Amino acid sequence: MAGAAAAATPPEFVCPISGELMADPVIVPSGETFERGCVEACVALGFTPAALLPSVDLAASPPPALIPNANLRKAISSYCDRVGLPRPLAVSPEEARSIVRRLMAVREPGRAGGVNGERFESSSSSSPEFAALGLTLEEAVLVRLLDDEPSRQEGALEALKQMLRGGENGVRRALCTPRLLDGLRRLMGSGHEGVSVSAAACVVNLSLEPANRVQLVRAELVPVLVGLLAAAFPELRDHAAGAVYSLSIEERNRIPIGVLGAVPPLLRLLASAADGDRARRDAGMALYYLSLDEMNRSRLARSAGAVAALVGAAGDAALRRPALMVMANLAGCGEGREALIDGGAVAAVAGLMRRAAVAPGSTEEEYCLSALHGMSRGNVRFGGLARAAGAGEVLRRVAEGPGGGVRRDVAWRTLRAVGGVAAAATGESLYGGEDAAAAAPWMDDVSVMSEAMAMPQFPRRLVEHAHGAPPRSNTTALDRLRQAPNG
Repeated sequence: MAGAAAAATPPEFVCPISGELMADPVIVPSGETFERGCVEACVALGFTPAALLPSVDLAASPPPALIPNANLRKAISSYCDRVGLPRPLAVSPEEARSIVRRLMAVREPGRAGGVNGERFESSSSSSPEFAALGLTLEEAVLVRLLDDEPSRQEGALEALKQMLRGGENGVRRALCTPRLLDGLRRLMGSGHEGVSVSAAACVVNLSLEPANRVQLVRAELVPVLVGLLAAAFPELRDHAAGAVYSLSIEERNRIPIGVLGAVPPLLRLLASAADGDRARRDAGMALYYLSLDEMNRSRLARSAGAVAALVGAAGDAALRRPALMVMANLAGCGEGREALIDGGAVAAVAGLMRRAAVAPGSTEEEYCLSALHGMSRGNVRFGGLARAAGAGEVLRRVAEGPGGGVRRDVAWRTLRAVGGVAAAATGESLYGGEDAAAAAPWMDDVSVMSEAMAMPQFPRRLVEHAHGAPPRSNTTALDRLRQAPNG
């Protein structure tokens, strides 16, 4: 009842300790009203809510006198009859003690500050019944999460998810605390599906705040998320992929996420026909960001079935872009080039261009060009495979067509590796003078070119004007991250 019903209930009808409508309200010496069973549990356990000190000490001997609040009890009964709610039942001694123990667990003795040094205040996104206890926002959430009943845990997690969804007033940063992250980590491993799904969704929402991403990895959430990528419940796999995707945007997280074994389950999820497009796209985008790191590119190249998964995904219009982005990154290292060529990527990528599955002049075409150019570097097999796949025709079309110099120069350089082109035999560029001179420095460095062309931000300005590392995206909403680049 402390959920949706209590949210519309007059706050004076709700016990600040239990968060429930009061069945037997009593007044303590300070003037506040509580459920009798909750006050008696506080007395029995020697606990006094911080907001009552120093005016009242429930642990004192003799215990304070409790005065029945008969008028409030009648008002609560009338309210329940009017809105069609059952009249509240008195809380049992066992339940009251369980509630108070949770309060004691989150209230550290002598703790004066709160999250960011601020006390919990009621708002549209929080629980006003805890305000009278002087709890911090973190403590108010923990009180609910520590409940032993899965249905109440799930309700608390749903409330937390809604609180984190908008991210207003810095709530995502305020709640990214070690104690709360430890609680979410344990709840994600719960055997109860609803609890696990809601906890994983909360982690996704926390990860949307860029400042939280390193802290989430340090809190040892990644091993749990990696396990959930292969969970039995599709919604759990969906949330786990979204969280890993969001965390991998942060450059400092990429190596630890790769080391902790995320690449193989991400590949399996990308290739899984049993999962929805969103989970598979998020897995592909996570692989893209992870493969920006050289160690992860090698790890990806050595993963069994990696190229088959990428080639299969590239054939699906909904997954094509992230798959091509990963392939372009993978083609930037020696192991990746060999794996792609062994896995039939030359024919697959050339086929996409030849069939116009990627629109001429589109960003996806640039990813194809980047992947083909990367595979052409220093590999004697590429020319024959590319000719057999009809790559020369589509590369010539790009090289001789309209558009920016970068796109055409990449196509021309790749044509040289394909062979059978008269201009390539002479070593002449399709462009002369300053254009050819400007292209030379970065065209000889496939790793810079491939990574730049595969970035979600449209890369032509990047390659034409800078040779350093490309900028990293740090967007703050996963839905915005999922949007395809406009090209």
